[in-house]
Amino acid sequence: MTAFSKLAGTMVLIAAVGLFCVPPGAAAEGVLDRVAETGEFRIGYATGSPPLSFNDADGKPAGYSIELCRHIGRTLQRELGLAKLEFTFVPLVSMQDRLNAVAQGDVDIECGATTVTLSRRERVDFTLMTFITGSAVLSRKAAPIASAADLAGKVIAVMPDTTTEAVLREFAEVNETGLKLALVETHGEGMSLLNAGKVDGFASDRAMLIGQVFTDENARNEYEMTRSVLSFEPYALMIPRGDTRFRLAADRALADLYRSARIRRLYHDWFGRYGEPLSPIVEAMYQFQAVGE
Repeated sequence: MTAFSKLAGTMVLIAAVGLFCVPPGAAAEGVLDRVAETGEFRIGYATGSPPLSFNDADGKPAGYSIELCRHIGRTLQRELGLAKLEFTFVPLVSMQDRLNAVAQGDVDIECGATTVTLSRRERVDFTLMTFITGSAVLSRKAAPIASAADLAGKVIAVMPDTTTEAVLREFAEVNETGLKLALVETHGEGMSLLNAGKVDGFASDRAMLIGQVFTDENARNEYEMTRSVLSFEPYALMIPRGDTRFRLAADRALADLYRSARIRRLYHDWFGRYGEPLSPIVEAMYQFQAVGE
């Protein structure tokens, strides 16, 4: 065997090994290629995060983030020249489930209430920002927690692997106030513990807490929320890391929406009617991200 033959054989072996060492979930094609080939757009979504992403009374996906993803899908259908596009909704519960589904290629996009963080960007990419909120604590008016100063000695329910959990753990460590956390898997579980008096408060993003309270007409006067937020939470939609063509397509669809009056109508439909006016910071976010062609 000649030296050239040995080299060629080695290169073939290396290529073969590389072929079988592709990380789990890594796709040989991008989202746009897959959507064009299959006519299917796979949307992962949080099932219990109203008013952004949840199952409605009929068990169907609904919410602000869901509408944004539908808009992105319709834009892809038009740009790809597809006569029909099927929307496949994949219900996801925990933050880790949602993150893994995108990172492993099980869904094309995640439409929930996800804060952009640098650690998450190690595994996934994000679209343009879709909302800005902050962490807060919900309590019963009979035993209110009006501010962070009232957290001393309290037991607060919070979902694990969230930015709110990280904020509260840091607060407890720095201030040494005896604050304790009770980890819950869903917003519903947190609200149940609060209503049963088993915890003093339920912490989550303000937008999530508004959804939990204002979707229950009979409960609107029973709760109090901390007056100021405990953190800054910029939301965006998670997409596969490194798929620049799809990220540009999704950002183009969102920017087009932000340039139109429709985004204000969507905001009103999912926040304004629950008593949350359009804040200056969210209005500025829409304007700053209405990127032109």
